[in-house]
Amino acid sequence: MWSSSATALTAFFLLSNSVSAITTTITQTTEVVYTTIQPAPQTKVVYTTVQAFQESEDGKVYLPAPPKPVSAAAISSKAPSISTKIPSGIFFSGYASGSGLPTGSGLHFGTGTGGIRPTGGIPRNNTYSTVTVRRIRTASGQSSASQSSTPNTLSAVIPPASSTKPTSVASLPKSSSTSATRASSTVAPKPASTGIPFLRGVNLGGWLVLEKWMNNEAFSGAFSSASDQFTFDQLPGAAAALEKHWSTFFTEDDIKTIAATGINALRIPIGFWAYDNTNTKYLKGADVYLEKAIGWARTAGLKVWVDCHGSPGSQNGFDNSGKAGAVDWQQSQNLDASISVLKTMATKYGSNKYADVVVGLQMVNEPVSWGNSKIETTQSWTEKAYNAVRAVTENKNMMIVMHDGFVGAGKWTDLATKIIGSGSKTAFGVDTHLYQVFNAEDKVLTQSQHITKACSWSNDLKNANKVMPTFVGEWSPATDICVNPDGSTTAGTSCSAKGCQCQSGDFDKWNDQMIEQVRRFTEAQLDVFESSSSGYFMWAAKGPGGWGFLNGIKKGVIPNPVTDRKYPGQCGGKKRREVRGNLGREAEAW
Repeated sequence: MWSSSATALTAFFLLSNSVSAITTTITQTTEVVYTTIQPAPQTKVVYTTVQAFQESEDGKVYLPAPPKPVSAAAISSKAPSISTKIPSGIFFSGYASGSGLPTGSGLHFGTGTGGIRPTGGIPRNNTYSTVTVRRIRTASGQSSASQSSTPNTLSAVIPPASSTKPTSVASLPKSSSTSATRASSTVAPKPASTGIPFLRGVNLGGWLVLEKWMNNEAFSGAFSSASDQFTFDQLPGAAAALEKHWSTFFTEDDIKTIAATGINALRIPIGFWAYDNTNTKYLKGADVYLEKAIGWARTAGLKVWVDCHGSPGSQNGFDNSGKAGAVDWQQSQNLDASISVLKTMATKYGSNKYADVVVGLQMVNEPVSWGNSKIETTQSWTEKAYNAVRAVTENKNMMIVMHDGFVGAGKWTDLATKIIGSGSKTAFGVDTHLYQVFNAEDKVLTQSQHITKACSWSNDLKNANKVMPTFVGEWSPATDICVNPDGSTTAGTSCSAKGCQCQSGDFDKWNDQMIEQVRRFTEAQLDVFESSSSGYFMWAAKGPGGWGFLNGIKKGVIPNPVTDRKYPGQCGGKKRREVRGNLGREAEAW
């Protein structure tokens, strides 16, 4: 008796309508041994179950209760049959556009419904094992499937849990070179996603572009004199220090932790110098870690928005551009250099190799529109840059995004209409940043007034979002308030009353009243973003005190999962589900 190496089959069922209560991974391990004298295989079947994050009808992401044991009898009628002649090549007329596993952020949905047909047979002297079936129950019992990336696999149609009109499609991933599959296995290419999901994200700020207020450890010791990335990179030992920072500040474990909170996207800032540092004093190498992060995101089921955070000449004079001080981005040579770098980035991240994970490329972050920098110049350049970048982007579904230049997304609707034309509305999007901690007018507000102001953002976001995908690329729970023992709030960063505490104080010592007030403001903002935009990204995943998403999750000032609410309805209005239907479904966003 003998057998060849095992072959794995993985088919993932994805919803074709709204999710109800449970998502279960049923792993059926089937060991089949063929002999030269026995015509029928002998099988042994073992069943196990795993739960996954799912989104309920009210739009909340949750982890279902621990599963009950699944018996073989319960799903035996649904298991794929194994015969002595198994098709080694499968063609299908429809494609599954989603490639991600179900995560806390929602699901991707198959768009293909074509049938399959075998194109060949495999000799019987093979062992086939490990069939993983992901079944998601829906009200109507419908389901669909998309391919996995497991090598050395065969594919088959597996009936949904209960449906008179099955629409599931399973496809054949690329197989490695084995004698059993090399002869007749044919793989249809997986097409790029045709939509942008609603993005619930965080920024990986302070990682690939240094900001001193966020990176105290990096700017210590021999680097304490540096004020930004530009001055940091010129100091002795900078290359080794950067390598240490890049390899430790964010890791794959951090990405897994973020994904477990219902976040489904990462906005990753990176400087132009990572791709072209000619005639500059910047050090290269950050793009290697961006590549790592994209891989981590893909594994975790997250989308990535690549953000060119620092542009040639500095677009704002802030340290987040790489160089604080003069604002020279609008000089013609710098505008041209910016387009050149963006074309390099778009050629790479806009290729079909990244189509399953990279959904957006941001051309510039926070270009100012005051002093010698004019919004008219920024918008004229945007149209030119968009056309140049789009021309080299293989994945036409990747969105090209521009920051609003601090004039508001509504000032971009005419240009967006011109750029988009009759094409896909996912082609061009606008990023606006909404904070209530930097301007003098915000520093005199109580927390209830901060919440009222956050609620007022809804109309502007909603009106812009009707014309073009509008994202809140940065926001924060931070405000300058103090909380009294009775729970009332006052504006400021200090107070003298006994038992009074200010948000600017030690984050680790925040009391319950402070946590409640910050949580209220956070939820109000999230409600507005959910109902009126195409997505949002908190600044930042890691940061000092309340500026850190992961800190906020631990402290309880940020919902976990992010769709949970302790204080619902602060801004009134409709939930996103009522506006656009199922969350997490790619077709719903645009």
